[in-house]
Amino acid sequence: MLHTTIYYGLLGALAIALLVAVGTDLARREIDNWLNLAIALAAPVFWWAGGLELWPDIAFHVAVALVTFAVAAGLFAIGQMGGGDVKLIAALALWFPPALFLNLLMVMAVVGYVLTMGLGALRVRRAAGTMRSRDMIVLSALSLVAAVLIAAFVGAVPMPLPGFLREIADSSIVMAVIVFQLPVLVLAYVSFHAIRIFRRRKVDIAAPYGVAIAAAGLWLIAAQFAATPTLRGMLA
Repeated sequence: MLHTTIYYGLLGALAIALLVAVGTDLARREIDNWLNLAIALAAPVFWWAGGLELWPDIAFHVAVALVTFAVAAGLFAIGQMGGGDVKLIAALALWFPPALFLNLLMVMAVVGYVLTMGLGALRVRRAAGTMRSRDMIVLSALSLVAAVLIAAFVGAVPMPLPGFLREIADSSIVMAVIVFQLPVLVLAYVSFHAIRIFRRRKVDIAAPYGVAIAAAGLWLIAAQFAATPTLRGMLA
């Protein structure tokens, strides 16, 4: 049984908690343990409000959270993720079903990529002292290409493929898979070349990844609120 008021009230509280996480991550590059713990401990109440069954619903939530924590802890061990980020993403896995959590990871990756490229470019500009340096021109072009490809990957714009490649892709599933690997390879090249510039300029490209995680969570929460009949009626 769905307890609608409590369910959406908890989603609203989660949104506030994520905004707090964004603030602390931007201010001091930390996400407080008490905040991550509160998010995790509120999940069982959210399960009850959503009418989830112990099996398989809650069991899947817990399993995905444990796997997420293990993978994120591995990234923390090699210095690719902060401790607060690990706890936050694992706590969010308790809130969203696996399919939605996969969407969260995709949005998180996109936002994290944009943050890394943007902050890296700003730091290169400071190091170069001008927007007219060769590296800044190249980075601007690479960022534009990356933005178009990312927008296409998330379905915001059509994939920028020439007509003859679209015809090849339409000929068979195998050819479609091959053709649509090309944008992935282009994005990989863009990323590799940008990283080379960052390293040559000796700039720190670490981004506040907690912001990306929180932004992805806020995206999903907004989508759930937008799907409510009341809000849809107001927007109609």
